[in-house]
Amino acid sequence: MSDSKQPMPAPLDVYDEEFYSNLKIARALLNQIGTREDRTICKKWIGKLVRMKADNPIVKKNRNAFFQYMLSVMEKAVKESAYKMEESGLANEDHYMRKWSPDKRTYMAAKPLPGVGTLVYLAVAREPNLGWDHP
Repeated sequence: MSDSKQPMPAPLDVYDEEFYSNLKIARALLNQIGTREDRTICKKWIGKLVRMKADNPIVKKNRNAFFQYMLSVMEKAVKESAYKMEESGLANEDHYMRKWSPDKRTYMAAKPLPGVGTLVYLAVAREPNLGWDHP
C-alpha cells in the first residue's frame, strides 16, 4: 500500500463507492494491527484488491464481499492485539509498562514503538534504600 498518500479516484458506481469506503476503513485498521508481519500481509492483499481492474458488476460485488471479510479479520486482529497489550500490562493510555522486583532492587520499563520494536529500560541497585526509588 505504498500508494496510501495518493488521492482516491472518483467512484464509478455503487460497488466502487463501497470499495473506496472499505479502503479507508482498512487503512485506519492497518495502523492498529499489532505485528509487522500481519501488517505486511494485509498490505499485500489490499494492494491486490486495489490493482484489480474489473468492469463486471458481479466481479466488483465479489471483490467487495472478500474485502468485507478481510476487514472483519483485520478488526479481530486489532482486538486481539489490544487484548495482548492488556494482558502484558501495556494497556494504560500511553502503552507503557513498568514493574519492580519484590525486593525493590530491580526496575524494568517497556514501551512499544509501533513498526520498530520495543524500548526497554532496566535499572538495578545494590541498596534500594539509598533513595533512587522515587514512586
